[in-house]
Amino acid sequence: MRILFSHPAQLENEVSLINNEMSSGNWQVFHLRKPDWTENEVLSLFNELLDEVQQKTVLHKSRKISCHSFEEVDRINDGEEYCFLSPVFDSISKTGYHAKFDKKELRKFLKKERKIKVIGLGGVTEKNFNELLELGFDGGAFLGSVWKKHE
Repeated sequence: MRILFSHPAQLENEVSLINNEMSSGNWQVFHLRKPDWTENEVLSLFNELLDEVQQKTVLHKSRKISCHSFEEVDRINDGEEYCFLSPVFDSISKTGYHAKFDKKELRKFLKKERKIKVIGLGGVTEKNFNELLELGFDGGAFLGSVWKKHE
């Protein structure tokens, strides 16, 4: 599973950029997350997206499960389809936010039977996406590697 997160701040021509990225066929889900925006601002952006993009969009604040330890993943039991585990690699969008997990421990944990899919987050790029899958993640979430060039 390939998930695209929105840039946390507003980008120039953002609606067009999102529509183009999501129409490329590279992404199954778009997480619209604007932590400093009001609900009305987020909904206004959502309403400007193409219908096909809206159908793939999750309003991040309403359905987000972000984990930073194996224990947090193990405690999830509320029926969500997936959660995020981060940071897997050094962050591209957050300076000084470094990879937290040992790859051997990640592989061991992700091989266990789980109640929920685990999506890798933090520093995910086209170059390391296959490594995520090899470690046992069910997919990856992209942010900085996609939007950095538009800042």
